[in-house]
Amino acid sequence: MAEVTLGGERLGSGKKNKVYLREYERSTHDLSYVWRSTMASGTLVPFMAELALPGDTFDIDLNVDVMTHPTIGPLFGSYKVQLDLFSVPIRLYNPKLHMNMLGIGLNMKEIYLPQVRIVGKNLNLNYDVDGQQVNPSSIYSYLGIRGLGYGETETIVSRAFNGVPYLAYWDIYKNYYANKQEEIGYVIHNDMQPVGAVVNRANMWGNASASVRLDEVEEAPDGSAQLFFGSNAPGTNQIILDFTIYEEFDLDRLWIYSNGFKRAREIFANWAWNAQEETLTGSEWILNTPYAQTIGTFYIDRTIERVNEVEPKLREFRLSNIDEMRLRILQSSGSSPYEITHESIEPYNLSLQWYDSEDDRFYSVLSNQEGLGIKTYQSDLFNNWMSTEWIDGDNGINEITRISTTEGYITIDEINLSRKIYDMLNRIAISGGTYDDWLDATYTHDRVRSVENPVYVGGLSRELVFQEVVSTAAAGENTQPLGTLAGKGILSQKKKGGSARVKIDEPSFIMGIVSLTPRIDYSQGNKWSTNLQNMDDFHKPALDEIGFQDLITDQMAYWETDISLGERTFKSAGKQPAWINYMTNVNQVKGNFALQNEQMYMTLNRRYEAKYDNDGKPIIKDLTTYIDPSKFNHIFADTRRDAQNFWTQIGVDITARRKMSAKIMPNL
Repeated sequence: MAEVTLGGERLGSGKKNKVYLREYERSTHDLSYVWRSTMASGTLVPFMAELALPGDTFDIDLNVDVMTHPTIGPLFGSYKVQLDLFSVPIRLYNPKLHMNMLGIGLNMKEIYLPQVRIVGKNLNLNYDVDGQQVNPSSIYSYLGIRGLGYGETETIVSRAFNGVPYLAYWDIYKNYYANKQEEIGYVIHNDMQPVGAVVNRANMWGNASASVRLDEVEEAPDGSAQLFFGSNAPGTNQIILDFTIYEEFDLDRLWIYSNGFKRAREIFANWAWNAQEETLTGSEWILNTPYAQTIGTFYIDRTIERVNEVEPKLREFRLSNIDEMRLRILQSSGSSPYEITHESIEPYNLSLQWYDSEDDRFYSVLSNQEGLGIKTYQSDLFNNWMSTEWIDGDNGINEITRISTTEGYITIDEINLSRKIYDMLNRIAISGGTYDDWLDATYTHDRVRSVENPVYVGGLSRELVFQEVVSTAAAGENTQPLGTLAGKGILSQKKKGGSARVKIDEPSFIMGIVSLTPRIDYSQGNKWSTNLQNMDDFHKPALDEIGFQDLITDQMAYWETDISLGERTFKSAGKQPAWINYMTNVNQVKGNFALQNEQMYMTLNRRYEAKYDNDGKPIIKDLTTYIDPSKFNHIFADTRRDAQNFWTQIGVDITARRKMSAKIMPNL
């Protein structure tokens, strides 16, 4: 029996006027299920979003099995298979539940759950209904939303769903998977822009010259752009076209009319594609005609076909936007449901967007893996650093602890105080820089943490390894010979965790997220010790604990080092503890495993991409700790970014004790 004071508890009110309330009995329920899905490495995929109420106790046992598509060769490497469970109070996303407001308990119907509004096409039974409104591998599908329904008169339908799991997903992302030092996150997104090209300018040079202005580019009946050229003069004519490319553009879609339609590459013996860095906008096509020929009409296909099949991109967003969304929800009046729409901030709005063409509308939610967050690599020497701004910036630790010498002298007290502040700030910065980090680093006290963020409650870790497979099938014409090596992925016997008991004190969602993280190798950097020039560069015990050093990118990719007049100039990715190179190491690959066009596909190599900066110097294009799934599909036949080469099956055994009767009818 529960004992309460009539009218509410008050301090020192005595033991009179007590009221006894009958406690509800609990019953046991089996909520077990099996979850199956295809996956790509590096994506964070929800496999559980279960509502739990006060008094619930969930005993959860997890098991997982992962298989892969056959690989085109043996793979030297493994993936970490990780299943994580979190408890997320619904209170986090409602302004009226943060203040224990008076009278709320008598009017809980005014406590609204945030909603996510999805817009899509109306259902059409003449086509497959499975993916008409929500892609089955999008974030919404994994959170339990598979479609919007049917509108009797509408061509476009709109529907609001409970948005708490969606908000919780991104809170979990920020707190447990994102790299706070980079201050950014990544999400898979297809902005649904059309496939094709628009011609901005065209010029011809050589023995005959001609040019066409933008307003002279006409449109062909099939939606292509037409450029008119003509030359009967002998010699070499060079044609340069200036394009705006929306998405990937097939070179074979350049047609030229010259005694009949032919593809450009069939007419010109020599052509080259020169793309600017980062984007294809303003690129040039250079086509040379080494002989006299009349050149007729250029056809540049600009149709919007395949718009829903374009490979999704990794979209960068600010991690602070996740905090900003929480603030917007808590600052709202709470008088109506807070809606997440296509006009919300990133990343919440991206999967809710659409593109309108002249005759159709294309929705991002229909894209493969739309809206899934991207996790970081496993921690190692090249994936853990501190932001240089935190240390050397205008408001960094070095600036805050700088000792002024305007009076011409420095006292011992000033040195001692600055050193203590320096040490304290470094402890906070190393741990992450949040309020909780400040409490932990400053006081080192075991405390009862207020639940203002999702809470990690347990998980399971397994290892996905690859075994070689030797083909023994008879070799026929145009087939691989006997003895061909391939591979397949299976789980090893190594297992960590797998059981969790979750006790719920307030209405919450229990969420589970599964991920596949490649354990990567490196091949493009110079070993740190090759840069030592004299014995004074060696570590000395007397110089321990001196602070931080730069993470020199020469160790990651040699081309970042600038060599001018024989002098080397290094670049830095961030700050690391001094002498860290003596304390840790990374996986290495050499030989043909380090060449992309040779056997690199047999390793999980972290191949950095190169680009030119604004000064024309080579730098690392993808200097980030976040995984690009497409970089680790090369061992499979399907190498696209949206390929899902991993077959994942998760057994979720849940025994729930709930304050709920298992009886259908009361006893008569």
